[in-house]
Amino acid sequence: MWQNTSKNQVQQYMQQNPYRLLALSFFATMTIGTILLMLPISHAQGLSTTLVDAAFTAVSCVSVTGLSTVDTYHHWSLFGKIVMVILIQLGGLGIVSFTTIIALVLGRRVGLKNRVLLSEDVGQDGMKGLLHITKKLTIYTFCVEIIGGIIYTIQLYPYIGDAALYTGIMQSISSFCNAGFIFFDNDLPYAMVGDVLFNMNTMALIVIGGFGYLATFDIWSHRKLRRFVDLKLHTKIMLVGTTALILLGTIIFLGVEWANPKTFGPLPIWNKVMASLFQSITPRTAGIATVDYNDLHPITLFITIIFMFIGAGPNSTGGGVKISTIAVAFLAARTLFNNRPDTEVFERRISLITVLKANGIIFLSILFVLFATCYLAWDEPYDFIRLLFEVTSAFGTVGLTTGITPNLSESSKWVLMFVMFTGRVGVMTVIGTWALRTAPTKPISYAEERVLL
Repeated sequence: MWQNTSKNQVQQYMQQNPYRLLALSFFATMTIGTILLMLPISHAQGLSTTLVDAAFTAVSCVSVTGLSTVDTYHHWSLFGKIVMVILIQLGGLGIVSFTTIIALVLGRRVGLKNRVLLSEDVGQDGMKGLLHITKKLTIYTFCVEIIGGIIYTIQLYPYIGDAALYTGIMQSISSFCNAGFIFFDNDLPYAMVGDVLFNMNTMALIVIGGFGYLATFDIWSHRKLRRFVDLKLHTKIMLVGTTALILLGTIIFLGVEWANPKTFGPLPIWNKVMASLFQSITPRTAGIATVDYNDLHPITLFITIIFMFIGAGPNSTGGGVKISTIAVAFLAARTLFNNRPDTEVFERRISLITVLKANGIIFLSILFVLFATCYLAWDEPYDFIRLLFEVTSAFGTVGLTTGITPNLSESSKWVLMFVMFTGRVGVMTVIGTWALRTAPTKPISYAEERVLL
């Protein structure tokens, strides 16, 4: 009887707050991944894997980040790489989304509490058509990854031979899920800086995976009309924001790195443009690089930090605070100068609760990144900008690095693991696991008083 009572209390505690279940599902998957990666069959012959390296890799995979403390290509066996790919797929598609699909395939009913959790996982407000959306995004994900895998296989075959037959699919999953892991030699992307097929396929997978399922489905549903005005407000913001960031990043990277002898300097003009475009897209939480970030100008590193913090779109495989969040905060700030009380764009008004949530996410995320960076600055001998770059890369689930990850202390690695976990599930989810309270509606409202700003 005591066991039943205890079990019911635990279930009630978890079910009353969907944030807890969502965070727990990711934590449990990371734990299982750590155990699997510590098995002797997971690493190459003659090597061994410590707990911190296995845990770091598992967290990085499930959070679809791409930071690694060991060389992915040389350290892990084929079994270990398959485990990593499965963890990446689970993290990219969403643990809850993936298990829901399995339940549907087995013919099981998805209850109300699981639908609430699923709505949190895919970033959907409300539960209308939720299961239909989950089915669509799963089919959509697998189709895009298969197409990308075929292109990768064709493109990589001259470089790595028969290994391209399975490496292509692995790399496609990593790119689409914006994971940033390279399942072939890490130096090979540098040699393919001007390879059109590799660059185009990778950039397409990154953008498609990071754009967001709901915005993509909205564009597809209006494919016959082909009119911007008919799209939903969220889709419009994502299209404008994504395009603006890509163009702005390409111009800045091209201008700053044009004459850098260690990066763009020796490249032909076309390769410089291609490299700038690629480096503009990859900070959007993808983490694959065709130039060595250790050689970039500090200005380029700082701009990349901003891009990594912004991240991709909501309900996507990417991380960061999200493009739409930054857009809402920017539009809210704009109202201070146009004498209008409401936040408006494209002849639509954005609700006050959305504006407050956007500013809250940005504020809490900045605090979180700065606190983590300060800890690493206290514990590590590296330049502050490189530590800030590493933490922001972890928080934005990007995976770009200046090369310092393997040399960090164990405590710094554990801090980065928590940062990656928070970046994947969201800072609001992490805080909501313990801070969410159901408060009764107040019968009165307090008198308003002004605060100087």
